[in-house]
Amino acid sequence: MKLPYNPFDRLSELAALQIAIYTEVARQHHLTLNELHFLYFIGRYGAVSPSKIGDTWSLPKQTVTSVCKQLAKKNLLTFLVDEKDKRSKLIHLSPQGKDFIKPIIDKMTEAELSVSQYFGFARFETLLNDTETILDKLATHLNTSKTE
Repeated sequence: MKLPYNPFDRLSELAALQIAIYTEVARQHHLTLNELHFLYFIGRYGAVSPSKIGDTWSLPKQTVTSVCKQLAKKNLLTFLVDEKDKRSKLIHLSPQGKDFIKPIIDKMTEAELSVSQYFGFARFETLLNDTETILDKLATHLNTSKTE
């Protein structure tokens, strides 16, 4: 029995392709995709709490802890007490981590901006807004909460 066309199948395939592209970038630098996400996020936006990383990349606390340990073992991260909340720690890039991730971020940003420019920044922004609306509606219809 052939089912009717479902555009979400295509959306899922495209999401998987995007993940595969960034997974290959991570692999080229001997990282996992989660490690690349962490280093990219901290390298671009600065020190961050473990919960912010987990929320941003939709990762459970156990995964965040595990990835932090892996990257600390590689001497790419350091952990310092949050001056605003002495009970919490912030994740920072170590000097080695900064040197390691900067050229990766630069290359990724150059490629992403080039593609965005080719596509058109206004069209790209519309695509992002439409995708967010679609995912919000899907989460509502499936009675799930979308992680922000």
